[in-house]
Amino acid sequence: MSPVTGSQLSHRNKVGLVVAGVLGLTDLPPSPAALATMLFLWESQIEPVDLLVLVGFVAAAVLGLTTIVGVVLTWRRKSRIGARAVAAARVISALMTASVFLVQGQPAAMFMVAAALVILNIITVILVMSRPAAPPLPS
Repeated sequence: MSPVTGSQLSHRNKVGLVVAGVLGLTDLPPSPAALATMLFLWESQIEPVDLLVLVGFVAAAVLGLTTIVGVVLTWRRKSRIGARAVAAARVISALMTASVFLVQGQPAAMFMVAAALVILNIITVILVMSRPAAPPLPS
């Protein structure tokens, strides 16, 4: 076992990777994280809003692609580096989604969806980064 590749994936790891893959697909435009960033930027009085919104959409797409590539690497090659990439992308996506809490006057449903996405991202990171199953003992 090298430092890059780990042992077999546990059931927790696999569930976390499936959820991360679904979240990665939802991060492709228009993603909840990019929409939350767009709402936050429109409420603030920043001048080049259009450019920042575009950057938010591109960042969300990059995070989604990073998540999907990390899921594939982790699942097929048992790569812990891939799992770390998935976790990093999910944390950044959760932080982008959390920006909706900084905007006042939004409907309660938007806050509930954002809270659910942040909690789901946190649970996904915990599942993906949990210790994989121990390798079988040689007989």
